[in-house]
Amino acid sequence: MVVKKSIWPIFIIMIMILVGCNSETTDNQVSADEEILPIHPVEISEVTTGELTSELTLTGNVMAGSHMVVLPMLTGEVKAVHIKNGDTVQRGDMLIELDATDMELSIAQATAGLEAAQASLTSAKNMREQSVKQAELQLKQAKDMYDMVANAKAPENTALADVPEELQGVFASLLGGNMPTEQDKNQAKTAVKQAEMGLEQAKATDQIKAAELSVKQAEISKQMAEQQKSHSVVTAPMSGQVTGLSVSVGEMASPQAPLMQLVQMDTPIVEVQVNETMLPNLEEGQTVAVHIRSFNQTYEGNIRHISLIPAEQSRSYPVEIELAKADSSLRVGMLAEVKVDTVSFTEQVLVPVEAVIEENGEQFVYVTSDGESVELRIITTNGETREWFGVDNGLSDGEYVVVKGVHQLYDGALVNIRNDIDPTFNQQADINEDNEITEDEYDESSVKGN
Repeated sequence: MVVKKSIWPIFIIMIMILVGCNSETTDNQVSADEEILPIHPVEISEVTTGELTSELTLTGNVMAGSHMVVLPMLTGEVKAVHIKNGDTVQRGDMLIELDATDMELSIAQATAGLEAAQASLTSAKNMREQSVKQAELQLKQAKDMYDMVANAKAPENTALADVPEELQGVFASLLGGNMPTEQDKNQAKTAVKQAEMGLEQAKATDQIKAAELSVKQAEISKQMAEQQKSHSVVTAPMSGQVTGLSVSVGEMASPQAPLMQLVQMDTPIVEVQVNETMLPNLEEGQTVAVHIRSFNQTYEGNIRHISLIPAEQSRSYPVEIELAKADSSLRVGMLAEVKVDTVSFTEQVLVPVEAVIEENGEQFVYVTSDGESVELRIITTNGETREWFGVDNGLSDGEYVVVKGVHQLYDGALVNIRNDIDPTFNQQADINEDNEITEDEYDESSVKGN
């Protein structure tokens, strides 16, 4: 009997151990089921249809419509300054005068040289005229004597002094009644030829041409001196506003140092740099919106030039945009944002950008039709803006896609919709009273669910 009484306590203890183990197993099974089927907090959006348009934003700077640096053409002391910064000038207006004393002396020297060259030319012409007359007279005399010898008769009323020296002996012999010899005839003939050659030489113009060249050279020297003097007056090469004036009376001006700049802001431009992928969206004459941040003003602009070659040391292409109806508040160098409408499609299915996930070259979204679970849906897109994808296949107007909390989902996942978007889904329990949660809350909730 003593042995039987000692068995009962042991038996009772064994039963209690078995009951406890069974209870622990049941609790573990419940916990495992909760980990396998977590409920993910999400927000959804309705798929809609519409026209997809894209706005391209470019950043650039305001530039002057025309801009020119003013440099003096020569070195000299500044004698007078006729403008100040901010003045508006017209093309040809006098801006600055330089001391012209040296140029005036050069003009006087060149003028004297020209007068001397002109005098030499006049003298050469007169000498040629006299030489020709004298050569013509000698030729006439030589011909008369040749006729005299040929006819063996001295011409009447001819004095010995009028006969060429080489024929005076023949002339005297004829006057004495002697007949001319063959030698006399050859001598007379030679005298005619020499007289003809003398006339040709007298008619030569080499000396006159040389004198004329001297005159032309002197004229050029005078013109250069006068032009140098004209450079002592600096005039406006274009119309515009004076800026950057950095010289005063008494200072030395030099072609290596700019005096000022002229800027035209009547039709300012904005210059932007674009890469080659943007070029198909731009064309000359295209209208764009230009926003100036500094004073929150928007202007209408027109693309006036798209460069055919990229900028130096860059793969970007300069684009110039002319601003219409610009005002005086614009300044060179201001930051500008250029907004260009680049894409426009016909009406199509649109889905928010944040709903689309891209993996392994595919795009997909999570669709919910009951507000309790989601389906992974592969889609095909056509066009994209900052806010929307255009969808060709995979979605229909009126369906609902997850837009927040998508990165914790998988096909068939259970969800808890936290935004009040459709009456059908408002009947669910556990709707967040604030109707909005952050991405951090999604991550925290997901961790707790797992």
